[in-house]
Amino acid sequence: MSITNSFFATVFLFVTFITSSIAQNSTSQCVPSSCGDIRYIKFPFRLRSDPEHCGKTGYELDCQNNETIFHYKSRKFYVQEINYTNFSIRLLDPSLKNQTENCSVFPEHRASYDAMTSLIFGWLSVDNDINYVNCRGPINSSLYISTSFCSTNTTATNSSFSYFVVGEILQASDLAGGCRVETVAWSSAPGISPNMPSSLSSIHQALGYGFELSWRRDFLCRECGRDDECVFEDNSDVATCIHYCKEDTPVSERSFGCKVEYYSVFVLVYGGIAIGALMLVGIAILIAVVVWQCKRRNLNTSNDDVLGNKASSSEQNC
Repeated sequence: MSITNSFFATVFLFVTFITSSIAQNSTSQCVPSSCGDIRYIKFPFRLRSDPEHCGKTGYELDCQNNETIFHYKSRKFYVQEINYTNFSIRLLDPSLKNQTENCSVFPEHRASYDAMTSLIFGWLSVDNDINYVNCRGPINSSLYISTSFCSTNTTATNSSFSYFVVGEILQASDLAGGCRVETVAWSSAPGISPNMPSSLSSIHQALGYGFELSWRRDFLCRECGRDDECVFEDNSDVATCIHYCKEDTPVSERSFGCKVEYYSVFVLVYGGIAIGALMLVGIAILIAVVVWQCKRRNLNTSNDDVLGNKASSSEQNC
């Protein structure tokens, strides 16, 4: 098994090296693009008008009316910044781009972890939930920032009181009595925190700042195979691919090397059983042949005794 694993590991590393070399040669021929305020768009991102080899699948951007657009899980966002140093992209909900009304604009997309994260992009700890809250009565708390909502698609009435609340709200008990969350937006803006009071203007600025997603793991682990585990060294961007075949992955979805490794176990086990069975059958046949020869020799010896030819006892027995 160890020889088999070593062989396929060597083949895997060789193929990975060749693929990586070809990819690097291809991407080195790509010229960075620009659109609006985003002046530097390079691998793994690319505009849809750029050659496909200049970016990775899932990182395509659109340039519409001099605005960089990112379509993410059927949602549209404006790209505010791409940071190639910390591997993050800052996105802005379209409804929050130009908030000029005196009231607070609702985001077009409700922020949720499942909707905003994937195998490519991950949530950053600097992102804060900004909750749009309606209450039946006034709330006397510095953590509830009074406002009025522009949207009429809410449960608010003329006697309702509207607030912003910064921080994650997991259940109704996290809110003051008589309050409910209408929708949620994300923001990575510095200066706001669930544990410190904010002003309405700072909340509006935070909403207009947008939120960040990380593409660090997907980018740095791009050389790892489907059956590999990507491990980062402490406090560094050095990724190591550890190759092993995951037991919980269906065989049909495993890589070629893992399929061979999987079936080789059955070949070795059942092959060993077959060889053992053949050896037992062979031994049984050998014993049968020896017994048959002994009986035949003894029979011949008995016939000779009848004719008067005496044989020694050692010649009579096998």
